[in-house]
Amino acid sequence: MADTVLNETVFDGDKKLITQYNVVSDGTGNTTKIVDVSALNTNKQGEACTTVRLNKVSCNVSATPAIRMLWDATTDVVFQTLQGEMEYDYSSFGGLKNTEATGFTGDVIINLPSTAVTGDTGTIVCEWIKNYD
Repeated sequence: MADTVLNETVFDGDKKLITQYNVVSDGTGNTTKIVDVSALNTNKQGEACTTVRLNKVSCNVSATPAIRMLWDATTDVVFQTLQGEMEYDYSSFGGLKNTEATGFTGDVIINLPSTAVTGDTGTIVCEWIKNYD
């Protein structure tokens, strides 16, 4: 049996993106791409989104190991760890920027470690700023 995952784009506008991720663990862990920049809508000038910045995130994570958010790259870069009920607002300085490590894709992934317990849950809602560099 696999984790039950709902991963959806709630809003995909010119400048903002809102995603929602829900998971119920089967105890084996998983990795899910929550932002695929190549699949996002273009802006009004027809330019494709290349990266996103995390503007705000709210979560309710009951998983014993924390859920990690990572910038997708040759060696993925952890940029946010989520556990418990919390909200972060990075809008005062323009959001958390992709580190653009070697081999970066612009995508964002979420990892629920394999040490998760069956029945652990997580809900994560993110507001992203879209970049067209």
